[in-house]
Amino acid sequence: MKLKFGSSFWIHSIFFTLLNRFSLIAFGVISYIILAKKVFPTVKEMGIWSLFLAIFALIETIKQGLLRNPMIKFLSEPEYVNNRNKIQSASLITNMLFSVIVIVLLFFGRNICKNWLNTPELFPLFQWGILIILILIPFNHFEVLLQAHFKFKSIFYGYLFRQGIFLFLIILILIFHKTSLTLVNLVRLQIVSLLWGTLVLMYFARKYFYPKIDTDKRTMLRMFHFGKYIFGTNVFSAFGRSADQFISAGLISSDVVAYYNVVSRINNMMDVPSIAIADVLFPKNVEAMATSGTDKVRYYFERMVGTIVSILVPISILIFSIPHLFIKILAGSKYYAAVPILQTVILFSFLRPFSYQFGTTMDAIGKPRVNFWVNLLTMSLSYFFMYLGLRFLGWMGAAYGTVVSAILSFLIMYVVLNRTIGVRLGETFKYVWVSYREIYDNIRKFIGRNDRSVRV
Repeated sequence: MKLKFGSSFWIHSIFFTLLNRFSLIAFGVISYIILAKKVFPTVKEMGIWSLFLAIFALIETIKQGLLRNPMIKFLSEPEYVNNRNKIQSASLITNMLFSVIVIVLLFFGRNICKNWLNTPELFPLFQWGILIILILIPFNHFEVLLQAHFKFKSIFYGYLFRQGIFLFLIILILIFHKTSLTLVNLVRLQIVSLLWGTLVLMYFARKYFYPKIDTDKRTMLRMFHFGKYIFGTNVFSAFGRSADQFISAGLISSDVVAYYNVVSRINNMMDVPSIAIADVLFPKNVEAMATSGTDKVRYYFERMVGTIVSILVPISILIFSIPHLFIKILAGSKYYAAVPILQTVILFSFLRPFSYQFGTTMDAIGKPRVNFWVNLLTMSLSYFFMYLGLRFLGWMGAAYGTVVSAILSFLIMYVVLNRTIGVRLGETFKYVWVSYREIYDNIRKFIGRNDRSVRV
């Protein structure tokens, strides 16, 4: 059984989805390396900037979960073929209401910065960050609108301008006026680059956008009820991924956040295959569930997770063996304190694909409520064990808590998958070996062809 995508549409969509994922990681890593090695003189400043990025990435992730799936689903319904403005208006109003709530929290966030995150230096960044939240209203709206019309290439260009201009401005100021690269000015650069990205998305989405607001209470309630579990799942998942940074900031200091952020950057790079495959397989799982039932969905899960694990295992072993090299390349020798954190969590990175594929699989087979409760439970486990670790074991405690919660989360998700679609752990790991065997066979064939061409 093979995964087949029978049209140029699929190839085009997958290509630009993957390209967008990799470009986001690449721009993020390059800017991180420049800031860590050339701009911030202390680990503390890097920790403050890392916290700011984590919080705003969290806000954007949560909002995208609230907007994307309901808007895409309802725009495709026959009932709204001639009333699509109602869908867009409902989504835009939800977008604005969510943004107002976030702005209020940011504006009155002095006590949160001082007491919870132990980082009062975040507050002036939050004040400038209010402009980011305002510009994100049209940016996210146009992004979802383009996604609903399958314009993935246009979305890629929007993010390319947003990330590329930010990196370009950092390099430009670093060359001509390095002292201007303060934390507040970095937020201002983000505002400028986000504005450019918004203009690009607006240009491509202009023919799909209805400038007049058409409010409809029934449509808004239907979209809310459809998306509430998916929205909640995104909230729990996003908070869970940033748990180590938030808890270490609150219990210890922003310096420790910088060390955990280095490890998080490496994990993010290793998560790219999992996230990209989850995005691509979601519609295939929906189709498989409708046409073939759970058997094919189970096969997709076992095969894809096994393939991803086969990639992650050798990379994890390599990183574990020479962690100083990876830390030095990414952030420099002053971050060597992150080495034991990296070695502790990296050996369990092969469990992470299970969580990514679990979520999309549950949504695809019509069980978003199960996904919601499982993610709430796993997020709670993450915070609980990281808190215990930091409280009783010091700054390494969050790493130990991460490992314990990752193992428990994996076991919970496996039990749920086994009972819903019959996923078998043995079959999943069988495909790890199958992947290595296929790589070996392809290498032999390649060498054989080269030998024959040399003889000729």
